[in-house]
Amino acid sequence: MLEKFGLGTDIVRVKRFEDKPFFTHQRFYEKIFLDSEIKYCLKHSNHAIHFSGKFAMKESVKKSISKNVNFLDIETYHLNSKPKIKLKHALNYNFLVSVSHEKEFAIATVVSEIF
Repeated sequence: MLEKFGLGTDIVRVKRFEDKPFFTHQRFYEKIFLDSEIKYCLKHSNHAIHFSGKFAMKESVKKSISKNVNFLDIETYHLNSKPKIKLKHALNYNFLVSVSHEKEFAIATVVSEIF
């Protein structure tokens, strides 16, 4: 039976990204994040907390769908200050996403719907 909905949640310790500053670990970030995501995170003073949130969103997507996708197949962005997710390769999913961060942690929850 094909599941119509999926749910994924992920929590990330911000220190994981604080310990790998972007400007000294750029190749690491480029394996996970698209250029647009990197630009978004770098425009904020606390890069690590935003990278953590985007990473939690990507992990939540991977947990919510039945397809095996790579981090770079998942695009996270904001529209009217709301987090959004889009998959490359025209996979037929819609997503609802919530992301939050507070001091030490970032957390994301994703509901996926296949159509």
